[in-house]
Amino acid sequence: MLDLPRIAIDAALSQDWEKAISTNSEILKVKEADIEALSRLAYAYLKMNKIDKAKKIYHSILSIDKYNFVAQKNLDKINSLPKNKNFTASKTNTQLSPHLFIEEPGKTKTVTLTNIAPISTLSKLSIGDTVILYPKKHSIEIRDSGKTYLGALPDDIAFRLLKFLKAGNLYHVLVKNIAKNSISVYVRELARGKRFRFQPTFLPTLNEYTPGTSRVVKRALKEEGEPETVQDVEE
Repeated sequence: MLDLPRIAIDAALSQDWEKAISTNSEILKVKEADIEALSRLAYAYLKMNKIDKAKKIYHSILSIDKYNFVAQKNLDKINSLPKNKNFTASKTNTQLSPHLFIEEPGKTKTVTLTNIAPISTLSKLSIGDTVILYPKKHSIEIRDSGKTYLGALPDDIAFRLLKFLKAGNLYHVLVKNIAKNSISVYVRELARGKRFRFQPTFLPTLNEYTPGTSRVVKRALKEEGEPETVQDVEE
């Protein structure tokens, strides 16, 4: 069975707006109130400069979810346009690559932030925006390029990353998803410090595990002084 949401997302990332429109329309034939598909469809219409169609869909989204700030933000942008003026998306969106969020076991992780900023702050972000790790004594905050607070990493991940950052590891962090009450970021390991040069930042989860990762995981657990539970996973 085709994964239509994934096809629609890939079409948008590669800026194939006609395919994005047709794919999201197929999704909506099955589920008319699918807000994510409606949002993707409206944005694709904007990129095709079909402003009236996009505006109608954003109104439909608000009739389903009156607090949907993404729809409201784009409606406000449309309403502020001079007549016959084309809609222009942020530079970040036009630079997205279909390969931007490819997962690499041990080197990448999608993280949902805690203690997030107000909607008024999050609504200014776009998917693909680069954000910054802002280490503190016992936590790591996520901030935008202007150092505005967006949220914090969960304690377990922050504790782990603080250790790697102190050792000289480098990371690239992007906004991956924004919703009314949540924001997730995509963390990619770029370089390792000398101390942890053989140790991946993120231990593979069960669905990422393959027999070939056994030695790497065992070595990581040994270096951290944690009990070796890899055998249990293998069994």
